[in-house]
Amino acid sequence: MTQPLFQKIRGMHDILPGETHAWERVESAYRAVAAAYGYREIRIPVLEATGLFARSIGDETDIVGKEMYSFKDAGGDDLTLRPEGTAGVVRAYVEHSIPSSEPVSKWYYVGPMFRRERPQKGRYRQFHQAGAEVLGAPPPFADAELAIMLADFFGHVGLAGSTIRYNHLGGSEARSRFRGKLEEYYGGKKDSLCDDCKRRLETNPLRLLDCKVESCVALKAGAPAMRECLSEGDVAVLGRYRALLDESGVASAEEPRLVRGLDYYTGIVFEVEVATASGPVVVCGGGRYDDLVGRLGGPSTPAAGYAIGLERLMESIPEIPRPGLDLFVLVPGPASERAAARLLREARAAGIGADIDPRGGSMKSQMKRADRLGAAVVAILRKREIAAGVVSIKDMRTGDQAEVPSGDAIMGILERLGR
Repeated sequence: MTQPLFQKIRGMHDILPGETHAWERVESAYRAVAAAYGYREIRIPVLEATGLFARSIGDETDIVGKEMYSFKDAGGDDLTLRPEGTAGVVRAYVEHSIPSSEPVSKWYYVGPMFRRERPQKGRYRQFHQAGAEVLGAPPPFADAELAIMLADFFGHVGLAGSTIRYNHLGGSEARSRFRGKLEEYYGGKKDSLCDDCKRRLETNPLRLLDCKVESCVALKAGAPAMRECLSEGDVAVLGRYRALLDESGVASAEEPRLVRGLDYYTGIVFEVEVATASGPVVVCGGGRYDDLVGRLGGPSTPAAGYAIGLERLMESIPEIPRPGLDLFVLVPGPASERAAARLLREARAAGIGADIDPRGGSMKSQMKRADRLGAAVVAILRKREIAAGVVSIKDMRTGDQAEVPSGDAIMGILERLGR
């Protein structure tokens, strides 16, 4: 086999036609569920100003510090391939003065993101997310509705065993007290921290709870919990949130040391864990970010959202069978081409998915091709059929075959397709 001149860039991946049918099915299910909850799609640019992410995500996060694809373009502008969707959505919300005309905005998006992480199973440098943002809605109803919508979506794609794991990060005063407790706890264990966490201890102690290094994960088990610092109001909001999830039958569990890897989060944060054949997998995360709209130049606006990692989701869901072709037109030779072209055009105009084998070949080889494509119906156009003004139609599921007048061929095909 000839070696290719080029290969995909490390950390990128091709989604081939044998896989895209499953992606299309999942994305269609997501769009349908989002629409049922009153969300509308927004399409934001892949490129944004680098400062947008530094200001929103946080300079001390791994994303901004290590993982962004940033560059200067020919005009000298500092640009970045978007590493996540929320910052761009909020930028658009502020730039287009949406708060002045729409008290509550419910938007969703689907698309590629880019981070220069270490490639591993389910984690790529170009990856895809499906996300949703609700802007203008206070907690906890909007937060609970996001979680309920996710549970509905995961059920639609065959992952009924999802669990919302949540925490509350509190207001600024609570977070300040919590940072002090973390500094006190980790300060005596600094020698056991990874190099990144030694830096985080000085710059942003909350990030210590998000570290995935094994030694730091072990220390996390004994770390202070945020609930110790929450106000009575925060605890009440958390209770209402849990009650709303319980009322809707959504499985949930409080995780007192859960934080998110982005600095804009405030209030309730969560992850969604789904049950798979190989064990539980986290496929989604999100939370409340009430300060972000103001930080990006807009009015003070309560907001919350999430993002689903689609690659990880696709690896977790049951296999989705590839849909078969409706109609395969069998063309024995050049004499049948014109009749075949006419039948294909009429079939496609009637909403019938139809194809032929442009290479031609024997009747037997073309029938095998129809079978490999999963064709439900085969239309045969030999010289005899064309001369008689008929089409032979074979139902591939039952094996029944009959001739129908050429003018009635589309109706006959639709009948056999059950339409």
